Amino acid sequence: MAEYSDILVEEDGPVALVTFNRPDKLNSMGGSMMDDLIHYLGTLNSGEYRIRAVVLTGSGRAFCAGGDVTAFPNVNEERRAAVWRRPHPQTDPVLAMRDCDVPVIGAINGYAVGGGFGLALATDFRICSEDVVFQAAQIKRGITADVGLPFLLQDQVGTQRALEIIATARRVHAAEALSLGLVLEVLPPDKLVERALEIAGQVAQNAPLGIAAAKRLVYMAQQDELSRVHELNVMFVGKLFGTDDGHEGARSFFERREPKFSGH
Repeated sequence: MAEYSDILVEEDGPVALVTFNRPDKLNSMGGSMMDDLIHYLGTLNSGEYRIRAVVLTGSGRAFCAGGDVTAFPNVNEERRAAVWRRPHPQTDPVLAMRDCDVPVIGAINGYAVGGGFGLALATDFRICSEDVVFQAAQIKRGITADVGLPFLLQDQVGTQRALEIIATARRVHAAEALSLGLVLEVLPPDKLVERALEIAGQVAQNAPLGIAAAKRLVYMAQQDELSRVHELNVMFVGKLFGTDDGHEGARSFFERREPKFSGH
């Protein structure tokens, strides 16, 4: 098994526990964390089915705090759009999870905000801790929800509620997440991973080829739509980085003040 820099992989029989491991950055999407995750998930598509279920969680106080704002294009007064690349399973974590033959079970702890909210919803099914905070925070940074969130949130809660959560950037806590169907169960923080591993063990007892087929069939109607929406989403966010509001969102974060958006 490959060694990874920013995720921890613990395999126990047919179950793997994968942990985002940038706790000092609240597991923000920097370093090699996304590349590590994509690579590991890709190894599970070899057809060997040595691993039959994956639990995905975060170390420390967060599942994932979204994009690393220090890497935003406008932080250092740069006024350019982010580089656009077409998303596909070899480079994009959302598509990698959907493309993986093995079910990915989210054990969502602490903060799952911005892109971390999208990553959480990209898991096949999920449970969360009592202290969880979901938030589509990108609007406050002058861009828009990304990492699959516009599509995945609408699919889970419907158009009206998805737009409300994205447009207000309000926090969604554990009880509401359960009532909206974003999670299946809410657990005390110290019981979260244990319960996720228990579910993974139940999944791993069943026919891996049948489960792989089930993932394809369940997602078949959505797959093309997700790919098209996701591709446009990446392009839109890249353009928004280059706007005045994109610049203001990044600067206000570092200056610890509320942003003043102009619509330019």
